[in-house]
Amino acid sequence: MFAKVIVDISHESIDKCFTYRVPTEISLSVGDPVLIPFGRGKKKGYVIGIEELADFPEEKIKDIFSPLEKEFSVEKQLLDLAIWMAEEYGTTLNQCLKTVLPVKKKTKNRTKPGKIQYGNPYPAPKLNAEQEEVLFAMQEYFQEEEAPSALLFGVTGSGKTELYLRLIEDCLAKGKEVIYLIPEISLSHQSRMRVEGRFPGQVAILHSKMSQGERAESMEKCRSGEVKLLLGPRSALFAPFSNLGLIIIDEEQERSYKSETAPRYESRDVARKRGELAKCPVLFGSATPSVNIFREAEEGKVRLFTLKNRAVEGSFLPKLTLIDLRKELEEGNRSIFSKALEEAVLKRLERGEQTILFMNRRGYSPFVSCRKCGKSLNCPHCDVSLTLHKNGMLQCHYCGYSRKLEKNCPNCGSSYISPFGTGTEKLEKICHAVFPKARILRMDGDTTGKKGKYEEILQDFAQEKADILLGTQMIVKGHDFPKVTLVGIMAAEQLFFQSDFQAREYAFQILTQAAGRAGRGKLPGEVLIQSYRPEEEVLELAMEQDYFAFYQSEKKFRQRLEYPPFARMLAIQCSYQEEEFLSLMLEKTIKRIRGKLEKEQAELFGPFPATIYKLKDNFRKIIYIKQESHDIIIRLRNLFVEELRKEDKRSLIQLQFDLL
Repeated sequence: MFAKVIVDISHESIDKCFTYRVPTEISLSVGDPVLIPFGRGKKKGYVIGIEELADFPEEKIKDIFSPLEKEFSVEKQLLDLAIWMAEEYGTTLNQCLKTVLPVKKKTKNRTKPGKIQYGNPYPAPKLNAEQEEVLFAMQEYFQEEEAPSALLFGVTGSGKTELYLRLIEDCLAKGKEVIYLIPEISLSHQSRMRVEGRFPGQVAILHSKMSQGERAESMEKCRSGEVKLLLGPRSALFAPFSNLGLIIIDEEQERSYKSETAPRYESRDVARKRGELAKCPVLFGSATPSVNIFREAEEGKVRLFTLKNRAVEGSFLPKLTLIDLRKELEEGNRSIFSKALEEAVLKRLERGEQTILFMNRRGYSPFVSCRKCGKSLNCPHCDVSLTLHKNGMLQCHYCGYSRKLEKNCPNCGSSYISPFGTGTEKLEKICHAVFPKARILRMDGDTTGKKGKYEEILQDFAQEKADILLGTQMIVKGHDFPKVTLVGIMAAEQLFFQSDFQAREYAFQILTQAAGRAGRGKLPGEVLIQSYRPEEEVLELAMEQDYFAFYQSEKKFRQRLEYPPFARMLAIQCSYQEEEFLSLMLEKTIKRIRGKLEKEQAELFGPFPATIYKLKDNFRKIIYIKQESHDIIIRLRNLFVEELRKEDKRSLIQLQFDLL
């Protein structure tokens, strides 16, 4: 037998491994540490594969000296995590190793310190009675020997963050380390100020706008013990801490915790596996928990802790009003603003209070269409309409393709070509016209492209240098602005027009999170939700601000149709540039596995065209496999791949797996 061995698993070339012969008297498994001859001496390595045949001349292959004693090191934890992820998410071990193992790289310049006032500007506030009770219960629960998982469910503004900080304080006092996950880079500024203010000099930061060198530097601080707390998005899960005491996942319901590139891992599951390996608890937190995790809490698999009230004395959940835009149209109001929302914004401007306006689309107009032939202007590489921006450029938000807006329709040649719909860029222009004296900031993917723009916009708004903050989802999650007393949701129906069984859940979460930005201080808050479809049940549930009522409704819907969490479902996305070849290969493969599916009492649906059928010149089809058992789903996934490759011998079809 021959073993594939990584010599230094923190090296930047982790894809380079070496082949060694396994002496007959030695028994090895993947992940085992071994002592190997390397260069002129001996080194420790880790086995990442065992094979019967060598891909190297056997006479040049050296023997492994000996297995080493099993260890409880951070390297071993992260290697075991990568091995688990490769099996769980159906991807290569090499992809998982590159995701999981922190890279050692030399950095030219050390990161410049942020604008942090290190005089402890965020002292611990006094907890209210409800917070004290929940904190004590969590501290008791986390003392248990088995590494437990818990969910902190608290209404927006209930003070969940303060309880996180108290638990972090407990861990640091014991010499242990903490991973603190936040979903969005837009949340990192306020979170960083608060966390570094409480734990000066003990915090490292990660976010997507950092250079590779800066990220490597943050990870090295964790490895060396220079810091004990890492704050960041899902990649912070792989911090090389050797004495991990707690993993916190704030806003656990967020979509950004799901990786969209291989390995397509779900942070909740990876966090639990990391917690299991490190023997530390995992705490999830949310005002709108995912249906999956709340079901686990209902079944007792996850311990539930609840905060029912806002933390600031005298602060209450805002008043919500639903506005029917169809009636506005009937009354002759063609503006994007209902009369009620326009008047509400004007009142805030008069009183010196702040407003947040949420729009789910960026750009100037979501699509451009010809009124004569009815064709919209689409991306030539993707099956999506091009978005018009204020500079006259049409852009695809998926592949980056862009071109100038033509004067005539490229399909029929007519001059009746017009933009339709409204994005955040157009909303900003309208706001300047309707509220000419207002100071306005826009925050979306277009205004935050440059490094530091997130922090700049949020800091300006926090310092009351603007009256109105408008933007996409990044403005409605987790921010705490005491002077915001009004939130306007511009076109709520955009949220639930999605071909996804989770669309209702996402819509409820966004609406509740958006509403939660209003009235977080002592000033009362108000939320106005505008929609052309006010009769939608999810809007009515959001109006009640009652997560339990929403959960019961969603639970019945999913139980009836056997959707997760009441069954396991695997989505297999198959893509290739030739549509006919893709269809033929999938048809043949499905015929091959039908019998096995029936035997395992599993259902297969599809193949269906993906929501965006053509993306970057590749056609994409999706197959769904549904079965109650997680283990059977994994076996069927592996069977599908095996049978597909018998037909597609050159592995031309690209696969992505999504465990739901």
